[in-house]
Amino acid sequence: MIKESPNAAQEREARLDRLGDVLQEMEKYIDFKALAAEVDRAAPRPSRARGGRPPFPTELMVRAFILQNLHGLSDEQMELQVLDRLSFQRFLGLRHSSQVPDRTTFWTFRERLAAAKAGEALFEAVNRQLARHGYIARGGQIVDASLVPVPRQHVTREARVGAISAA
Repeated sequence: MIKESPNAAQEREARLDRLGDVLQEMEKYIDFKALAAEVDRAAPRPSRARGGRPPFPTELMVRAFILQNLHGLSDEQMELQVLDRLSFQRFLGLRHSSQVPDRTTFWTFRERLAAAKAGEALFEAVNRQLARHGYIARGGQIVDASLVPVPRQHVTREARVGAISAA
């Protein structure tokens, strides 16, 4: 029987810390507030004059953009990973939030950066900050498991009997 604990979330986080969550390490060396301010200067947030839901904070989106690119994730996979991974939720500050950016939000933010040609500058700033502390960021890839239907072969009864008698 699996033991339940009212402190399971805290116990998992403590275990992640002991194992060495690389995202928490990045947190120590990168000034995300400064990066977000620079993004807002280079690529101002769109006007809310037409209404719509309030945008997520730029700092959260900068963090998500870095995660997405470091792991080579599509917008759809980024949405799934943020919903699924405790380390991503902690890094983005969404651990206790019911609101999580969706694929369209990631795409819109990336387009905002591309329109201002700010994506490359953002990565250069991240790399400079890491380099000051003796680190470099190496991208990885999260390989998602998938189920693929096997092609069905329609073998007649005669073919099966013929194969058995030939063996």
